[in-house]
Amino acid sequence: MRKPAAALLLAMAALVATAHPTASRADEVPVPRSYGDAMRWYRDASRAGDPKAMFYLGLTLEQGLQDRPRPHEALDWYRRSAEAGFALAQFKLGVLHQTGTIVGRDLARAREWYEKAAAQGMAAAQYNLAVLLDTGGGGPVDQGRAAEWYLKAASSGVAEAYLNLGNLYARGAGVPADAVESLKWLILADDAGIEAAAGLRESVAGVLNEDERARAAAAAEAWKTAHPR
Repeated sequence: MRKPAAALLLAMAALVATAHPTASRADEVPVPRSYGDAMRWYRDASRAGDPKAMFYLGLTLEQGLQDRPRPHEALDWYRRSAEAGFALAQFKLGVLHQTGTIVGRDLARAREWYEKAAAQGMAAAQYNLAVLLDTGGGGPVDQGRAAEWYLKAASSGVAEAYLNLGNLYARGAGVPADAVESLKWLILADDAGIEAAAGLRESVAGVLNEDERARAAAAAEAWKTAHPR
């Protein structure tokens, strides 16, 4: 019900790491023609201090796109990129610490890196940070702050956040108990195809009268209009 949203962004990053625009004129700068060329470009830019290149160099090293995977060398470049302020690298370190991949599992460190990336507007980091705050992963439970980050993630299109907001409002955890507001979020989650939303939606709807259910449905439609996906 409260899963980290890591895979999609990292898959997108892998695609971006190997995608280059095609030159349209002979006098334009040529693009890499192989992973070897790309690696040299990333290394040169990384050594020159480019944090974005550092991240993508780390990604190619971790995935072994040139020869064999070199996860610990990749980790070093991820850290350099993250410390230089690149949000995707900060998010990546959060995922690595949360899952215990390459580094030891450390939810406190995961929370720290997610918070840095979340502050830069990365929706997946906002959601993952909210999950840790909601569940007490890596530190104290703070469902009030979790609700704030779920809302930011929801505003950026992370549909899983709808379900968790519905749960918080249903229980009055970190936010005032509000069955109408809960139903609004559960309608949004169900319409987005989120697993488990349908049953919770039915349960919350069952304690409301017809007017309250109509208000929740109208609020859900207003949200969709204001936040097209």
